[in-house]
Amino acid sequence: MKWSFRIATVAGIEVRIHVTFLLILGVFALLFANEGGLEAAVFGTLFFLALFFCVVLHEFGHAFAARAYGIRTPDITLYPIGGVARLERMPASPWHELVIALAGPAVNVVIAAILWVGVVRGYSLRDIFDPRMDADFWSGLLRINVFLVLFNMIPAFPMDGGRVVRALLATWLPYATATMIAARIGQALAVVFVVASFTELASPMLLVIGMFVFMGAQQELNFARLRQSAQSVRVADAMLGRFEVLPDDIRVGELAPRLLTSNQDVFVFADEDMLYRGLALREELVQGVRQLPEHALAHSISRNVRPIRADSSMHEVLERMQKSQEPFLPVINGSGQVVGLVGIDQMRELI
Repeated sequence: MKWSFRIATVAGIEVRIHVTFLLILGVFALLFANEGGLEAAVFGTLFFLALFFCVVLHEFGHAFAARAYGIRTPDITLYPIGGVARLERMPASPWHELVIALAGPAVNVVIAAILWVGVVRGYSLRDIFDPRMDADFWSGLLRINVFLVLFNMIPAFPMDGGRVVRALLATWLPYATATMIAARIGQALAVVFVVASFTELASPMLLVIGMFVFMGAQQELNFARLRQSAQSVRVADAMLGRFEVLPDDIRVGELAPRLLTSNQDVFVFADEDMLYRGLALREELVQGVRQLPEHALAHSISRNVRPIRADSSMHEVLERMQKSQEPFLPVINGSGQVVGLVGIDQMRELI
């Protein structure tokens, strides 16, 4: 994934950090340093890292719950606003989605319980909402885990609470309808947050949360519409049928003129009978031209991206692209001949 790098692999799941996360970490360290010097900077940095360790555990809760239903999680990425566990596909059953959605907040409940019983003692529930608890490392961590549960259970996308609402609605309504209702509930709450942010006693953070919730709900609604549309459209009816095919025996030295005269973002390699041989993005070919000798076969640059049949549904394309993270898929007929390309642009046209 662009702008992120792997820091660990746990149970086959990559843990990645987006570069913006490091920038925010540096900003937090500077803010604490300005308030109380080096000691405060160290405290703030360690607390920030402990907080995001809890976020990682939260995302592993989702990932392991999904694994129980046969859904792989290739990676978990940390962003400044939180973590994202990338599931290969959406759960087929609303009850499975409900369990997966609740598994993340459940982890924070367990962490908070362990801290309350094992480390932080003598506090009441009222004390958890006292900001003075943040002055102590473990008390502050207990407090932040409680707020992570409350925040994530807001019944609005993209938080877990929105997925819980959608899953419950989907037990008796069509998936697209359940998503639309859950998204509209989330957007209504987002408007409330934005309006509340302009009141005298409210925090400006409500404005940020409101905008985040509104956009997240709209994105989830668009994705649900896409899934619904994709089920009834064949690949042959949506694919790009006119494109340039590169012969599998073309040399690297012959690529430059082809690239200069074409505005394609992706190229398919095929033999003289148009049988599929591989696929390469424009930037991959440009890099090959720079690095490989002119007499080398350009086909060596391509990747064997699994093609999709023209008589398949666009829903299968959507699932395949989610799983592989490939922006384009080659389309073949029953004889294995290349007949088209399908990519993100064709998926967007379905919305």
